[in-house]
Amino acid sequence: MIVCFILIQIQESKPFYPHTQSMNVQENKGRPVEKKIPTVVVYKKPTGKKYYMVVTEEGVDAIINPSKRKPLIPSNFEIVDIGLGESFVETFKKQYDIK
Repeated sequence: MIVCFILIQIQESKPFYPHTQSMNVQENKGRPVEKKIPTVVVYKKPTGKKYYMVVTEEGVDAIINPSKRKPLIPSNFEIVDIGLGESFVETFKKQYDIK
């Protein structure tokens, strides 16, 4: 009777991996963890001529969405260019003369 109770308890419990809980790693079932692709945004303030650049890991849809409560770029700013990938950082710096 005691042996059956222990077997049922072992089968119902999930395995505990302490290293995954401390790093907040999602289970990928053996696949390597994918690196997020950075999104590069070039924008202008409504009263200026100077260009500004933001590099973030949020998706393009989250940046463009005007109904977001706290947008990354305010809705009155003009988004000039958006690119996906690290290569756009240097390209936009040269193209828009951003330091």
